[in-house]
Amino acid sequence: MAASEALGIKGLHSIHYFVSEAERSARFYQQAFGWQAAWQATPELVARGRQTSTVYQAGDIRVAVSTPVGEGGRAWRYLRRHPAGIGTLNFEVEDLDAAYAFLAERGGTFVHGIQTSHLPDGGRYRDFVITTAIGDVAFRFCERRDTQVFAPGFEALPTTSDNPLGFGAVDHITSNAQTMASVGLWFEHVLGMERYWGIEFHTEDVKHGGETGTGLRSIVYWDPRSGLKFPINEPLSPFFKEGQINRFIEDNAGAGVQHIALQVADVVESVRTLRQRGIAFLETPGSYYDQAPARLLPLGVDVQHIAHDLNVLRELGILIDGSPDDRYLIQIFLKDAMTLYNEPQAGPFFFELIQRCGDPGFGGGNFRALFEAIEREQLGEP
Repeated sequence: MAASEALGIKGLHSIHYFVSEAERSARFYQQAFGWQAAWQATPELVARGRQTSTVYQAGDIRVAVSTPVGEGGRAWRYLRRHPAGIGTLNFEVEDLDAAYAFLAERGGTFVHGIQTSHLPDGGRYRDFVITTAIGDVAFRFCERRDTQVFAPGFEALPTTSDNPLGFGAVDHITSNAQTMASVGLWFEHVLGMERYWGIEFHTEDVKHGGETGTGLRSIVYWDPRSGLKFPINEPLSPFFKEGQINRFIEDNAGAGVQHIALQVADVVESVRTLRQRGIAFLETPGSYYDQAPARLLPLGVDVQHIAHDLNVLRELGILIDGSPDDRYLIQIFLKDAMTLYNEPQAGPFFFELIQRCGDPGFGGGNFRALFEAIEREQLGEP
């Protein structure tokens, strides 16, 4: 049993995203993704926290978007040092006292101790926050009893059950750091999580003795109880400074969350819709699809036996990987926000859409395809 099971994580409660352009975020989540604006900060919380906050949600995914109001609040402090990005990951736990004791025993660094709030619907919300080894990203652990309220100081907005693109839950959360040693040790020795998967590689020009090119090393940590997975990437020498992982760190002004993968019911239809709505994705060369049948067959996937047409995946730029017995996954990556909006302050964070058709893993072929797609994007190549 992984030590992290003692944390009692039930799942990811929400993602806290700090931005300077609240209206742009509203258009993205509501008009493009079709999510609901479900909660907003009360005037009292806005005044106390010096930031406006709106929670967008679909399925089990909730993203709280906060924008500074004046100076001094958490969003203002984060954006003073970084472009827009993920500042806090919030986890719901079964027993907050047990989680606190577990982290205190293992050397967790607390931003504040346990706080208790009584909510308007009669329920109770308790939480504490710790620092992490991922730059300025914090982790909040919360316990909610007899309440449907998002968090203290939030009021509900009128919503429907609409979720047209079939968003489900967060699949994994990927972070970049200049060294994964400190981050990995923190996940293992403080959070008690286990290694799940790992990979390292270089681009082809490095392998063939070129004078440029990049590489990465990645290890995935996970919490078996909740199923949450946390890939961590670091640059791989030679050409450490020129690599895309280091470039993310420079663009982000430090280590941080690079992307979050969102499960959707039908990636193909979601991508069709999002392309029609003007959302841009990282491009995949035709050679990827030319090589896909031969690459997948040794993994145990015959493209003639699966439910998705490889020609349709090629048309939409969707990646495919798999494992024995024709289990596979399909996924695609949005362009990062600073590229989508042509604005550095929008930040290098991006979303991934993923549909798992029986494959629970992280396809090494797709990992390389993503890496090389970002590489082309940064070099301005098609």
